[in-house]
Order: sequence, then structure tokens, then C-alpha cells
Amino acid sequence: MKTSLRTMSALALAIATASGGAYAAQLEEVIVTAQKRAESLQDVPISMTAIAGEKIQEASIQSMTDLGAYVPNLSITENAVNSIISMRGIGVGANQSFEQSVGVYVDGIHYGKSRHVRTGLFDLGQVEVLRGPQGILFGKNTLAGAINVTSASAVVGDDMSGRVSASRESNQGEIAEAVINMPVSDNMAVRLAIRDRSDDGYMNNGFASTGNGAQPNMPSTDEQIWRLSATWEPTDSTTIKFKHGESDFVRLGSTAALSRFQPEPNIAASNGLMYAVMGIMYPNYGAMVAAGGNEQTDGFRDSISVGGLALAQSLGRDMDRTHEKAEGTDTQTDSTSLNIEMELDNGYTLSSVTGVGGYEYEDGIDADFLPVQFIGRSDISEYDQKSQELRLSSPTDGDLSWVAGAYWQEQTQEIDRTVIIDGTLGNPGLMTAIVGCSSFLNIPAALTGPAFCINGVTSFNQSGRVSNWKQETDAWAVFFQGTYDITDTLSLTAGVRYTEEEKTVHAETALVHDTTGLATPDLNPYNAAINAASFGSWAHVFDEDRKTDQLMPAMNLQWEMSDTSLFYISYSEGFKSGGFNAVDDQNPAFLADGTVLRTTPGIGFEYEDETAESFEIGGKHTLMDGAMTVNWAMFSSEYMDQQVSTFVGLGFVVANAASSDIQGIEVDMQWQYSEQLRLGANVALLDAEYGEFDSAGCTAAQDSALLGLGTITASSPVTSAMGCQAKFLPDGSKSGQAQSLTGDDFGAGYSGSLTADYIQPMSNGLVMFASADYNFTDEYKMTGDHDPIDIHDGFGQVNLRVGVRAENWDFMIYGKNVTDKQVASGAFDIPLASGSHGRYRAPGEVWGGRFTYRF
Repeated sequence: MKTSLRTMSALALAIATASGGAYAAQLEEVIVTAQKRAESLQDVPISMTAIAGEKIQEASIQSMTDLGAYVPNLSITENAVNSIISMRGIGVGANQSFEQSVGVYVDGIHYGKSRHVRTGLFDLGQVEVLRGPQGILFGKNTLAGAINVTSASAVVGDDMSGRVSASRESNQGEIAEAVINMPVSDNMAVRLAIRDRSDDGYMNNGFASTGNGAQPNMPSTDEQIWRLSATWEPTDSTTIKFKHGESDFVRLGSTAALSRFQPEPNIAASNGLMYAVMGIMYPNYGAMVAAGGNEQTDGFRDSISVGGLALAQSLGRDMDRTHEKAEGTDTQTDSTSLNIEMELDNGYTLSSVTGVGGYEYEDGIDADFLPVQFIGRSDISEYDQKSQELRLSSPTDGDLSWVAGAYWQEQTQEIDRTVIIDGTLGNPGLMTAIVGCSSFLNIPAALTGPAFCINGVTSFNQSGRVSNWKQETDAWAVFFQGTYDITDTLSLTAGVRYTEEEKTVHAETALVHDTTGLATPDLNPYNAAINAASFGSWAHVFDEDRKTDQLMPAMNLQWEMSDTSLFYISYSEGFKSGGFNAVDDQNPAFLADGTVLRTTPGIGFEYEDETAESFEIGGKHTLMDGAMTVNWAMFSSEYMDQQVSTFVGLGFVVANAASSDIQGIEVDMQWQYSEQLRLGANVALLDAEYGEFDSAGCTAAQDSALLGLGTITASSPVTSAMGCQAKFLPDGSKSGQAQSLTGDDFGAGYSGSLTADYIQPMSNGLVMFASADYNFTDEYKMTGDHDPIDIHDGFGQVNLRVGVRAENWDFMIYGKNVTDKQVASGAFDIPLASGSHGRYRAPGEVWGGRFTYRF
């Protein structure tokens, strides 16, 4: 990899210093706001990619997930509970309490949680992707980078205009959009944009063919978005922009399907029971999964989330979409922004950015991922945030220019959840034949005697837990960044940001069972014993708080070699704030005699801030009389106290367990080859490895090997197997097991995108256009334990578009992933079925047509 980095560096420098003759075609200048000012992309000393709203529309980029394929070193994926944004190999796990490593800003407003961006992209002005820590001007939770999204604004002074478009895609997909821009007066205009999208899903659920009412195709999608914008220019020096948008994203079914169904040699009794039941009820299931392997695109799922209806009723909610008999999600978002910019008489600019927004969602998850009625999880969550930023910018015509400001944000996040285990597995008669009781959730006869298998006393058809997790966050910051022109060609930029943050949390979990109601806490000691012994779950109530403060500096030295070429070297720091684990099965603390301290959190509840230091050297060059731009950057970063999550049982344990060292190079080239043809290449190489990570979760194979050693104590002669080490508390009790991933690599070694756009005027006034994209990536590891089974092979995807455009209309036929490459966006171990694995499937090939009319 290091040799590849040197080769790419030499290539970038060679292209940057190339010269050529006169060229008639020129690239259009790209204006960005990465430094809180409108500047040419070629003048900003940051590794970044800018994608215009027109490109997003033409390429049919529907979501943030689609966007990631066009930006090297950027990955945006979804799993059952979270959206994960990663840049340069750094992202977050599946824990819903995690702050993002890559900050997302929409119209200047920071979206504190990634779930806020699960809805689609439409009617945009531009998306800017900034790589590396962006702590000074963008703030906390940008230690890997930032995504700056600007939606289209109402345009003052234009006549009424707009567009309508309709698309039809594979999988019965339908998309309709409408945009209208209307003048209200000479200095005010409004804009309304509406979008509706639906499809029937791209995976077949084979279980539906059994006639049990399961979702036949999954995941079906139904999405509505609207945004109202207003621009008012009360004076020549003041601009006020108001925007309010809402969305509703409904998905029924899941993208998950098994890639392996096979037990490890040594497994717990509960896992063995699961395999035994599956062997009786679905004897060909393992062979069916093996035949598909990692290329399998179909599921075989009951798609039942047990207990969701009970949770909704207990909270007084109407779960009409994600209810007891439908796995899926309903996410509703809203966002309001008010941007005021005033040009003062002395050349200074005062800016105010006010934001209010949030989301609420209802999730139903078939958490066993198998065609049996076993584990159901349901979440109802609400998130609200308010923010205010004030900035003062100096004139830029002197030797010193600067931006200073203050920022405040308030957040409230609340999650109500049920996790229910069905001990009958949907077949009480079969369970009776196997274990002598209609449910395996029972106290053995050896302990209960005549009271064995009394429902609601010593046996429970359904048992689980109901929880409430609520976190409130208050944060404020002040910042300053200044640029001093040392000479006409050499300038120094330096800045600092100071942030304080306070979080308070209430986390409460109660045990429930079906006899008294799945949303009604019950203190039955037998139910408590079953949950503790089988699932490691205890009732608890935690009330905690934490405070943090961080000082983030940054420095950048920029040299303009000529009017068309600049080089820079920079140092920057960033941080991602810590917090509290949002899983409902977080363990309380225990005394040496086993006494449960129900109000004292155990290990893994609180985690600390993650910090980063990064060096970068790069260049931005305009060549061939403006026909070509070549931008490149080499970087070396270290991330300390890295926040990681490890899957255990039915949830995740979090900790500050790792440091990592990352280096790489990114090259972005655009070439207007002729008036008709434009070519582009975005390529990145990445060399990322853990500098220290001694507490990673063990793989299923490692757990099996450790279990094969029999009973292990702190004094046992052998306490590890296959690299998996048993861990013990000071009192000698076993606290779990872990492996070391120190020195192990992560992230895709290379990724990139090649593009070609061609236009050809025709004699009748029409214009023919065609485009092709090739997005590619190296192999990458999809799970935190780096299980070899869950490594995704490298792949490439081809997207094609061809159409015809007139003065006020166009028609386009497009294909995405036209070679039907089967791709997974993530992977996971199957709960209580050690040795089995699943993957979240991305769509295969999609073909569509779109007609657009403009007026």
C-alpha cells in the first residue's frame, strides 16, 4: 500500500506541473462555502469534492447512500437501527447514542444524528464533501470530515418558473417531483418543492410463499418530502433566507438475508435449541442459504416484530405502519432554518444561522432474522434540536482576513423500546416435544419440582424487557479563524475553537412477560432469573451526567505558485463527544457476591470523547487554459480513544478501546476534453490500521474455541483460544472475552469513480446527452470483529444514462448497477445462532425512465 501511495503522489505532482497549448473548451468555475465564504473550489486548501444539484438530479442520486458511491473515501450505509457515515475509514457503530464522525450540515444547520438524513435528496443547489477534521468552522463531531448540503433557494427577481418530472423504475418504482419558484414582490420570492417516491422492494421473501401473510417483496418504500423556501432582500446589503421541510419515509420489510446458516462446533444450549428447532421445522434451510452464499439476494423471513403493538399502546401511540405483524420503519423528519446575512458599511459581514428540527421514528425489527417467531424488537424514538450561530467576517481585501463566531445547540433524544423473546418459537407443540414444556423460557424441573412449566409462574410463553432511554445535551462554542498574507503568494491560516458540552441521561429497563402484559413491568423472580441466565439482562435504573470541554486548533500554510496552481500543508484537530450507551441490555454493576446494583451502571455504559490529529499536504491546479483541474491531497491522521461497539447477545457494548493510524492520498481530476465531452476521475488510496485495539469482540469461531475449553476461571492454565482471551474482574469472576486487533487493517484500500458526460446538438434544436459512471472499491470488512466470513470482496458498478433535451423538456433512460452486481452494505452475526451470519443487501440493477418539463 505504501508503494501505491508513493506512485499516486508522483502521478499527481506530474499532472499538476504539466502544461499544454491553447484549449477552446473550459470547465465552469465551482463556487463553494467550505470556509463560510463563497470561494472558488480551486482556491480552498481542503481536500473536498463538490457535486452540483444538476448532477445529483441527472444521475438519479436518490439518497445519501447513493451519494457515497460518487465520492472516494466516503461510505454511507444503513443497518437495522442506524445510518452510518464513514470517511477515510472512520465512522461509527450501530449504537444509536453515538455522535457522528462525519458531520452533516443542511443549509448551515448541523444534523446531530444520522437518522435525520435517512430521507431522500432532491431540489439541491450543491453538496460539498470535506475530508479530514473540520473542527474550527464546523465544530464537534467532524473529526473525519463534513458534508455540507445546500438546498435550492427561492430566486429573487425571476419570473415564475418551475419544473415537474415523473420517473418509472424497476421494482414498480415511481418518483414524482414538482418545483415552483414564484415572485412575491420585487425583493421577495418563494419556492415550493415536493417529492413522492415508492417501490415494491428488490428482494423476494420466500417465506411468503408458505401462505403465512409475510411480506412477499421487501423492503417496499413509500416516501414523501416537501420544502418551502423564501428569500427576502429588504435592502441591497441584507439577505434573509427561510426554509422549512418535512418528510415521511416508510419502509416495510428488511434488507437483511442470511449468508451462512451453520452452527459452530461448540455453542451454548440456547443456540443448540435454535438449530434443533430449525432442523425440524425447516430441514432444507441451511442448504438453501449455502446455495446462495454471499451472492444470495432473497430472504426467507417471517418478518414479525413481536411486542411492537404493546409498546405503542403503552405510550398512547398509533403504530399503524410498523406494528406487531410488520417489520419495517417509519421515519418522519422536520427541519427549519433561518439564514440572515448583512453586509455592514465597513466591509464586514454579519451572519446569523438559526435552526430547529428533529425526527421521530417507529421501528419494528425481526431480530432473529430467521423464519421462526423468536425475537422481536420495537423502537419508538424522538429527537429534537435547536441551534444558533452568529458569525462576523472581515473584508478580504487586506493582508489579514478573519471569521469569528459563537455557536449554541440543544438536543433531546429519547428511545422507548421492547425486546421480546417468544419461548414457543411459534410452535408450542413442538417445544413441548423437545423440552417437555410449551416454552423453553422455563425454570428446570430439577429446581421447581411439581411447579414445573406453570405458565406465568415458572414458565413464560413470551418474556423480555421494556426500556426508556433519554439523553439531553447542551453545547456551546466560540471560534476564530484568520488568514494572513505573508507575501503576495504565501499565506498562513490559523484558527481555534473552544467547545463545552454537558449531557444528562436517564436509562431504565424493566422485565416483562406475556401473562401480565408485554409492556407492563413485573418483578417475578423466575422471569428475572431466566433473563439473567439466558440473555444477560437485568432490570436497572441509571441517572448519570457528564461534562466535557475541548480546544481544537488548526493551521494551514498556502503557497500560490501561479494564478492557476497552489500548494498547501495543514495540521488540524477534531473531536467527537462521548456519551452513554443506548442499548437496553446494558449491565448494572455487581458486588463480589453477585448482588446486583440496579442503580449503578456497569462497564461500558459511559464512553469518553474521541479525538484526532491530522496532517495534510495537497495541491489544486488548473491546467490546459482552464480545460482541466487536478486536485490532490496526501494525509496522515491518528485517532485516539476511538469509540467502538461490539455486538453481544441482542445488543452492543461500547467502549473507548482503540487508536488508529491512517494515511492515504486522494486525487480529483475534471477534464473538459471538448465542447461535447467531459471526463472525470476521483480516486483514493487508504492505508488504515489499528494502532491499539485489545478489546475487540471475538468472532463466533473464536467464541466456539474458547467454549470448547470447558469451564474457565482466572486460575485456569489456558484462558484463550484462537486469539480470543477470557477476561476477568478483580474478584475473579468472568466478565467476557475479547481479541486483539492491534495492527489489523480496516477500510477499503482503494475507491473511486470514473465519469464521462457527452452532449451532441442536433439539427432540429434538440440536444442528445449520454453519461456513464463507474464506481469501484477494494474489499472491506463489514463487522467490528473482523470475521473473515464478513469480508466483502472488491467490486465495481456501472451506471448509464442517455436522453434528449429540448428548451423546456427532456427525456432520459437510465440504468444503475447495470451489471447487476450483488453488494452488501453491512453484515452481522445471527443472535442466538452462533456460526450463522447475515448481510444487509443493496439493490441490484435498476432501470428507469424520466420525463421532465420546465416552465
